[in-house]
Amino acid sequence: MTVSVKASYTSGATHSALAFVQYSVPHEGHAYYNDDTVLLDRRRGLAAVFDGVGSGPGQVASRLAARVIRRIWKKQHTEASIIIASEELHLADTLLHMFNEAHREILLEGERRARSMEDYARYPATTAALTLFCYNQDTHVYHMFYAHVGDSRIYLWRPEQPIQRLTADDGYLSLKILDGSVTPEDALRIDQAVSIDELSRIEKSYFDNRNGITQALGHEKSLVVHIGDIVIQPRDRILICSDGIHDNLTDKDLAVLLEKENRQTVARKIVQQAVECSHQSTNTNMRAKSDDMSAIVVTCH
Repeated sequence: MTVSVKASYTSGATHSALAFVQYSVPHEGHAYYNDDTVLLDRRRGLAAVFDGVGSGPGQVASRLAARVIRRIWKKQHTEASIIIASEELHLADTLLHMFNEAHREILLEGERRARSMEDYARYPATTAALTLFCYNQDTHVYHMFYAHVGDSRIYLWRPEQPIQRLTADDGYLSLKILDGSVTPEDALRIDQAVSIDELSRIEKSYFDNRNGITQALGHEKSLVVHIGDIVIQPRDRILICSDGIHDNLTDKDLAVLLEKENRQTVARKIVQQAVECSHQSTNTNMRAKSDDMSAIVVTCH
């Protein structure tokens, strides 16, 4: 997929109307390290969340992916400002290049670890959800390009509209849709369930397996990067989060928080509510699950 946008690297976007905030906490079972990595370059309009697969090597992968992507973006856009429309730039191609390079370097790191017998049984891998923002001076609007692999998600919250999930998980429920076991509507209902009473026995088994992912950066298979773009409107909010957030909170929970919280505290409030949910008994809330939890919220004001 190739999407073009006219862009340059002038510094005229330093007055950006985008506010970026992030918050991240580690799994309470390993408070000394976090398999999630948050990448935020406010000046250049880059925001991403990486969720390492498996403790230890997962942290290696998420940090390496963030480092590779930050390096590519800063090298390509030396001006510390959000891109302003003026000349041809293929941002979708840039996203694809970023993900492929991160994937390649994580695979190389896995091979190095295997040769040295360092955690050889567990190769590093990570999910990724990334956004890039640019500004069109002619139309006075922001465009957001985004890409993802795995089950880290990107949401759009827009006033007076239902929250919209911009990404589709590379996960177990997606496989169930493909093999005809469930419809997309049923998969969404299963994913959003809060009580066992809402599900049949087989649906409960699907719910329990929903965290399985079918691809990640560093997995030894061909990588399929999902890429899209939207126009951002004033008062829109973009949420980028790891599965520790959306496992514990429903889309409805997220919509309430995105609507009511101010732009300085909204990411922290989302993570804190997810942590509170994770402390509940699964007998009362079957979504409760301890995990690393990370959220970035971008507000257009």
